[in-house]
Amino acid sequence: MYAFDPNYALLDSWDPSAGSPAAEAVADGGVACQLVRESGGDTIDLSVARLSEEEIVAKKNDAFASSQMVPTYGEEAYFEVEGGVGTAIVFEGPYWLVISSAAFAEPGEPTEIIDAALAALPAA
Repeated sequence: MYAFDPNYALLDSWDPSAGSPAAEAVADGGVACQLVRESGGDTIDLSVARLSEEEIVAKKNDAFASSQMVPTYGEEAYFEVEGGVGTAIVFEGPYWLVISSAAFAEPGEPTEIIDAALAALPAA
């Protein structure tokens, strides 16, 4: 995270909003975290879950229907900006990763964080 922006710090405790991708990832046995910019309070929400093939296909179909496909990261990825918040939805093998922040206006902006998160995942 420091390479992306040294002003962001991991929150020790965070409960994702009900219905959010992060809450869904946690409910599916995945993990979620929120980082906060210490000067300004902007946040980055990151979640990842290992899903069944059926669940991955459903998530890909949802992403295809609601977002723009981008070749920026992962095996298949999508990006959208809604209400000033940029969200990347990334699929890598059985993994579903979602990262959202008002700091992301373009698909390339969260690339460093996504690449690091994908590299940290256990082999499928």
